[in-house]
Amino acid sequence: MKKNYSLLLLNLLIASSWLSCKKGDDIASHVKPVAMLPVEIKTNRTLHSDTVYTFESNVVVKDNAVLTIEPGTVIKFQKGKGAAGYFAITRGAKIIAEGTADKPIVFTSGKPAGERLHGDWVGLYIFGNAPVSTYDESTGGAGTEMSLTEAMGASAPKGGGNDPADNSGVLKYVRIEFAGNTGNGDGYGFACVGVGAGTIIENVSSSYTQVSGMGFFGGTVNARHLVAFSNRVASIIYSNGYTGKQQFVVSYKHPYFGSTGTSFISTCDALMVFNDIKGYPLTDNTRPVLSNFTVIGPYNNPGYNNALPWNAALNVTNGGAFVLRNTILMGMPKGGIKFSEDMAAQRLLNGESAFSANLVHSNIATDAFTVNPDAVYSIDAAAVTTYALDHKNKMYATPAEINLADPFNFSQPGLLPKGGEPAMSGADFDGDDFKSFFTKVNYIGAFGTENWLDKWTNFYPVSTNY
Repeated sequence: MKKNYSLLLLNLLIASSWLSCKKGDDIASHVKPVAMLPVEIKTNRTLHSDTVYTFESNVVVKDNAVLTIEPGTVIKFQKGKGAAGYFAITRGAKIIAEGTADKPIVFTSGKPAGERLHGDWVGLYIFGNAPVSTYDESTGGAGTEMSLTEAMGASAPKGGGNDPADNSGVLKYVRIEFAGNTGNGDGYGFACVGVGAGTIIENVSSSYTQVSGMGFFGGTVNARHLVAFSNRVASIIYSNGYTGKQQFVVSYKHPYFGSTGTSFISTCDALMVFNDIKGYPLTDNTRPVLSNFTVIGPYNNPGYNNALPWNAALNVTNGGAFVLRNTILMGMPKGGIKFSEDMAAQRLLNGESAFSANLVHSNIATDAFTVNPDAVYSIDAAAVTTYALDHKNKMYATPAEINLADPFNFSQPGLLPKGGEPAMSGADFDGDDFKSFFTKVNYIGAFGTENWLDKWTNFYPVSTNY
């Protein structure tokens, strides 16, 4: 009996030892080594998913280097003694960041979970060789290069060139979080400057930004499956001659992120389209072609009211032109278009711009379509409303009529249609603008029956352990 007991005890000790080692190995396997990135990357390099990468200043990929980032890789800005921290891909260099839905690539704050804030770092910026349209102060004429000096400082790289098909690489399944720190109110979590149509941008999100979520400045790059969420200022800006196409995009305004400004052209619109403010009307060729957006404003969430300067779902100014189709606009005080300057309004009347086959809800029903009376002379709000109703747009008194699942649940949004009318049919892809790039679906908005947000997005990264 004693012998059997001793054998049993020995076996238990061996099993316990094996389990302890197994448990220790499991823990160790989840603790990744940390590597600091250099200020400049001038030769080809791969970032591996088994390592967490940090940077304390700026990182600039230059000299035609190719930076490859494996699926599942996490890159953190860890505030040091240097600059605020931007990650830039310069002209001629490339970034190949191809994540997956299960293993997205994440650029985020280096602060611990629970301590991260909007604006912990600057952002991810790509500069290419496609055309841009700017004002050259030295000559008083149109310029062909652009930098984001106000966001990045005096050492900011330049974008712009004469190659519309330029290729700056690939971004797929990439999250950018807690960026937009500039100190002067003009920054972006993610920005493209003169990026060409050879570049692939799909499934990219920019959330919890100090200023705007995304900016497309000049260039011809197309994009699909974008998410701009909880951005303190605009969700997405199109400017400086951007002429690309975009489809399946979410602009999702958080009810507690807003500007404290009081001017008519506030910075809290969802989408903004304009030409170079300094050089207009010399630089008047911005014209994005946009389809299947879902734009959600704060609506009537507790603590929010329409007196705050959250303005329009789409603000167009400085002669900007646009095409917006097959889109849901809801929950904004000014729920449709706001024209803040006369030339932009004229471009709707003369056919350079187009707004059709959209579903529009406005918190203030009489402000669904508005103009700045001090700057717009060729059209009034009533005429814009008439235009909208004559071009297959539908207006709704309440967001519930648009029939989305749970659009104002800001931590776990339900943005798919419940089924049936009005969003599941009625899309229109007629015309030259829609002959290429676009997937011709029947539904209006960014979603049909498939939720492409699954797995790779994170609507509450404040508490995520990276």
